[in-house]
Amino acid sequence: MGRLLIIGGLVILGFVAYQLWGTGLEEARQQDQLLEDYAQELGLDSEVELAEVDLGELPADAPEGVPPTPVPGEAAAIIEVPKIGLSRVVVEGTSRAELKKGPGHYIGTPFPGQPGNVGIAGHRTTYGAPFNRIDELQAGDEVILSSSQGRFTYKVIPAPTQPTQAWYAVSPSQVEVLDDFGDDRVTLTACHPKYSAKQRIIVHAVLEQPPVEPSPPVEEPEVVAASVAEDFDEGLGTTPEELPVALGFGGVAALLALGAWLLARQFSRGWPVWLAASPFIALLIWNGYVHMDRYLPAI
Repeated sequence: MGRLLIIGGLVILGFVAYQLWGTGLEEARQQDQLLEDYAQELGLDSEVELAEVDLGELPADAPEGVPPTPVPGEAAAIIEVPKIGLSRVVVEGTSRAELKKGPGHYIGTPFPGQPGNVGIAGHRTTYGAPFNRIDELQAGDEVILSSSQGRFTYKVIPAPTQPTQAWYAVSPSQVEVLDDFGDDRVTLTACHPKYSAKQRIIVHAVLEQPPVEPSPPVEEPEVVAASVAEDFDEGLGTTPEELPVALGFGGVAALLALGAWLLARQFSRGWPVWLAASPFIALLIWNGYVHMDRYLPAI
């Protein structure tokens, strides 16, 4: 019983490590690919690193007209928040799969620099935790968004009902924070509090320069509003159907470990049995982690 409890504890600690660090490695890999693709689109060196990119020179020359709408899952912009050391490629879309790559642009909201309320979501504790410190932002701090239309500086404004701080929290159903407020702003959203998806933390910043030409609408306003409302919760919510899959992988791993233990007891030296079985057990546990991560709120 003692050994079982120790093994169970190690499996749980392994999952915590996977969420905090393993998911970050996946996000870093996705960011490298997004940056490479985006650099090629903007005519930059495909080997450039985000830390080496001069956002003031990205892009060097704004193209004529309005760029095509990015495909969901592809790079849409670059976000920089100097106050909290944030520099990331923003992906188009805010589904769970898209937010694993980095901050996501809410489909249906304006693009950076365009008139209206630009919506961007991100994780606070997993997948690189790009929005981990947005609660530290204060009025006047800069949020810089760069796209193929130029480089745009937004200034953080006080929370609507709490003028002494910039952030405030809403329920996952309060999608009105992404509505058009009559100005040109960006709205950053993430789960709140940390390690929970009970609420959403919100920070607004207002554009400091004249907006650029907006993208033409591709869908009816009612359809866009419904899509934004769904995405506001879907990308950071739970996926219940993943729980049986995660438990299934865990159960098979436990059965394989039990079989290896019983077989090892038949020999004076049981380590060859464990040596052969361990990679398969680890693979099953890893897949269990992946599906359990999909089941839990995307924090």
